Amino acid sequence: MKAVILAAGQGNRISSLGLPKPLIEIEGLSLLERTILFFIYLQVRKFIIVVGYRATEIKNFLKERKISKEVEITWVENPQFHRGNGVSVLCAQNYVDDWFLLSMVDHLYEPAIFLDFPSRKGDLVCAVDSEPRFADPQGATKVFFEDGVIRKIGKSLKNYNALDCGLFLCSKKIFPVLKETIREGREEWDEAKNRFAREYGAEFFDIKGGFWIDVDTPEDLIKAKKLLSSR
Repeated sequence: MKAVILAAGQGNRISSLGLPKPLIEIEGLSLLERTILFFIYLQVRKFIIVVGYRATEIKNFLKERKISKEVEITWVENPQFHRGNGVSVLCAQNYVDDWFLLSMVDHLYEPAIFLDFPSRKGDLVCAVDSEPRFADPQGATKVFFEDGVIRKIGKSLKNYNALDCGLFLCSKKIFPVLKETIREGREEWDEAKNRFAREYGAEFFDIKGGFWIDVDTPEDLIKAKKLLSSR
């Protein structure tokens, strides 16, 4: 199975550090390298990395790192990286097989708790956390599930019972829905997930308090460094 990594955005909330977000380092490893290593732990060796903002810098950086010699990488450029991240997901359409894994580049995970995730069945399976201990709910995407399936997904949900961890197993059936939402001006990946869940149903993989964190701000970075150094 291939893994798609979204690494195209500008990362405005953390751009004051002077680096494109995928190259921000924690304990000597960039966020991009950490995401690749996470998938290697899950036995993934083929990657589609979607880049946009400072794409050449990101590609040149990874080319010089040892990890790039251990995996197969297909670089896909999104020239419209200033738009919603659903556009970046759509850029991967012609490079994936019937099923693929997908992650944001700025989410960190404890690999061991996700070992069974790639073997799950479903056209859209979302990793969720119903007992979050590390991530901040304020800026996170929320999920409401009921009777074993996801009913709603979105950042503004008032009634929710889990957080979206930013890791997904998808089939290519997601792309027609994604095209619809983008055509309507709803360009965020959350919009396509929410519509797919409402119209076709979405499965979930609940890590129930396992370690993961979204590194979206300088404060998140400080927190992530502290948490990882103590683990």
